[in-house]
Amino acid sequence: MVKVTTLSEKDIEAIGEAFADYSYADGEKGMAFFYKSRDDVKEYICGYVRAMLAAGCLYSTSGKHEAFIAYRYSKDKLPLSAGMILMKYILRTMGFGGAVRMLKFIAGGGESYETAVKKSKKPYIFVGLVAVKKEYQGQGYMRKVLDIAFEEGRKRGCPVLLETDAVLKRDKYVHLGMENVRTRKLDDSSYLYDLVKK
Repeated sequence: MVKVTTLSEKDIEAIGEAFADYSYADGEKGMAFFYKSRDDVKEYICGYVRAMLAAGCLYSTSGKHEAFIAYRYSKDKLPLSAGMILMKYILRTMGFGGAVRMLKFIAGGGESYETAVKKSKKPYIFVGLVAVKKEYQGQGYMRKVLDIAFEEGRKRGCPVLLETDAVLKRDKYVHLGMENVRTRKLDDSSYLYDLVKK
């Protein structure tokens, strides 16, 4: 495991590409339906990576950066600088109206598992991003990168939470030891799946 403190533009772009070119299951759009184009999806993900770098929450499998994971402990505050970066990219890729629309759809899907755990005042690890570069996909790096967060959860004695917008991703996470504890419907082609590793 490597804590990532700096990242080349090429590596940031590679993470954005991996998300933008993801193939959803038939009839499924995932969160991509909030964006006008593939390039907007890529730009938002690149912005998210920059925010997680600023927050000190980004980790990689090795110095080769085959795969990345961004996570934070619930009791740690997200730095203002990271929040500002994230807001900048949300507004740049969706606009204010698009961001409000997204929040409305997410709220309509019901309470997230993270919100329920937060209300119970129990600590947890929240995973905000899992990405394997295209050239390393299908080689076991998803398991390796998830193990970074799972080990942190074991050390702290708390669950690891994650949400995803794709049924195929959900199934991979379940295969790797997570449990799908909640499914939230945003519309007929978009769902959010709340997963936990206890």
